Amino acid sequence: MDPNSGDELTSVLAAITAATEDRDVTAVLQRVVEAACTVANARYGALGVVGEDGTLSQFVHTGLTAAQVEKLGALPRGGGVLGLLLTDPKPVRLTDLSAHPDAGGFPAHHPVMTTFLGTPIRVRGEIFGNLYLTEKRDGTTFTALDEARIVALSALAGAAIANNRQLEQLQTRERWRDAVVQLAVDLIAGESVDAAYDHIAHGAKQLCDGPGACVVHTDGPLRVLAAAGHVDDTKLAALSVADVPASEPMVDESTHVFGPYPALWIRLDDSATPLLLGAALTRTPTRADQNELASFARTARLALARQRAAEEIASLELVAERERIGRDLHDTVIQELFATGLSLQALARRSEKDEPVVRAVNAAVDQIDATVKQIRSTIFSLHHPPTDASVRSAVMRVADELSSLSPAPIRVSFNGAIDTMASETVAPHLIAVLREALTNVVKHANATRVHVTVDLDGDMLVLSVNDNGVGVASGRSHGHGLHNMTERATTLGGTCEITPAEGGGTRVVWQVPAAS
Repeated sequence: MDPNSGDELTSVLAAITAATEDRDVTAVLQRVVEAACTVANARYGALGVVGEDGTLSQFVHTGLTAAQVEKLGALPRGGGVLGLLLTDPKPVRLTDLSAHPDAGGFPAHHPVMTTFLGTPIRVRGEIFGNLYLTEKRDGTTFTALDEARIVALSALAGAAIANNRQLEQLQTRERWRDAVVQLAVDLIAGESVDAAYDHIAHGAKQLCDGPGACVVHTDGPLRVLAAAGHVDDTKLAALSVADVPASEPMVDESTHVFGPYPALWIRLDDSATPLLLGAALTRTPTRADQNELASFARTARLALARQRAAEEIASLELVAERERIGRDLHDTVIQELFATGLSLQALARRSEKDEPVVRAVNAAVDQIDATVKQIRSTIFSLHHPPTDASVRSAVMRVADELSSLSPAPIRVSFNGAIDTMASETVAPHLIAVLREALTNVVKHANATRVHVTVDLDGDMLVLSVNDNGVGVASGRSHGHGLHNMTERATTLGGTCEITPAEGGGTRVVWQVPAAS
C-alpha cells in the first residue's frame, strides 16, 4: 500500500486528533513521532524537546528495539547534525548524514543511518522541539514532498502540543487552587502547627502531582516532621541544606529522598523553626514547576505564621487563666481553709477534756494543713507549668508508665518549687530511685493504693513512696535494686529508709540535699 495513500493519511490525521485529546504530554509526543514516520515512510523517528538550557531535555523515539536502546545508553542532547536545528531552526534534508561537516559519527551499537529529514516544531510561535526522521523503508532518499508533508505535520503537532499544554496549565491551576484552598480551610479550623506541617506536605504533593512531599526540620540532624506519599528519610543526610536558596526552589536529582524521582526543595524558614519543603515530580522539574512551588511556599509561610501567632495567643490566654485560678485558690480557698482550721482548733481547746473529740479535731486540722500544702503546690504549678525536661514531668512519665502495669492507680503529689531547686545532678538519681521503688510495688506488693510524694523540705528533696500492699517481710534481705537506692542517697549525702507503713504496706523515704 502506498504510505501516502488516502487511507494512510486518514490514519495519520486520526492519530494527531487523538493526540490533541491525550493529557499525557509524553504520549502526545510519541503519537507525533509515529505519525511522522508513517507520513514519510521512515524507519526511525525521534522528537527532541528543547530545554531551558538550549539542549534536548526530552527525547522520544520509535524504530529502535528495547535491547538497542539499552546498549546505546544516554539519549542524545543535541550534538552533531541534531544540533543544526537548535542553532538554525528550519527544515534540513540530507542524503548522507556522515558527509555533513557537523557529523560527529555514531556511538557503538547504533544502527546505520544515512538519509535524514528534520524540522522544528513551533508552539505558539516559539520553538518547542525538533522532529527527526532517518532511513526511508524503501531505501530511497527523502523528497521535497516528504519535507512539505512533515512540515505540515509539525504544524499540526504544534497545535496538539499547545492544546496539551493548555490542558496541563488548567490542571495545574486547579491543583494549585485546591491545594491552597484546602490548606486555608484546614488551618482556619485552628489546628496545631504540627497539623499545619501535615497539610503543607499533602498540599505540595497534590500541587506537584508527584509521588511524595515532606516538611523537614533542619536545626541539627535533618528529620521529617510531616510526609505525604513516598519519602525515604534515611537519604536526608545526603541533602545539602546550604545549597537551597532562600527564596526559590532548588532542583535535586541525586539525593533520592523520594526514590528515583527528581525533587524540588524550598525553604520554609520562620522565626521559630528552620524548615524545608520538598516535593517530588515524575519528570524533570521546569521553571513553571519551581514558580508554582515557590508560590505555594509563600502561602505555607503565611499559614505557619498565623498558626504560631494563634498558639502564642492561646498560650498567653492560658497563662492569664492560670494566674486567675491561682489568685482564686490563694485568696478564697486557702483563706477559708485557714478559717476552718482556726475554728476547729478553738473547738479542740473547748473540748480538751474529751480526748476522742480532740484527736478527731487535731486529725482534721492536720488534714487541712496537708490540703493547704497541696493547694500551694498546685498554685506554684499554675505559675510555673512543667516543661518536658522538668523533674515534675519526668516523675509523671514514670508514674504513667508503671500505672499501666499496676493493679492500683498511682497517685502523685508535689510540694514546693521542685523544678527550681532540684539540681541537674540530683534529678537523674531521683527518677532512677522512683522507678525502682514503683517497680518493686508493681511486682511484689499486690497493693490497692500507691501514693508518691515529692517534697522540698527546707534544702532537702524528699521522695516518699507509700503502698498498702503485703509489706516488707521480716528478716528478708533487700535486693540489689533496693541496695542501689540506698547507695544513691549516700553518694549525694542523704539517706534512704524502707520501713513497714502504718496500717500495712511499705514506706520508702529517700531524701538528699536538693542542691547536691
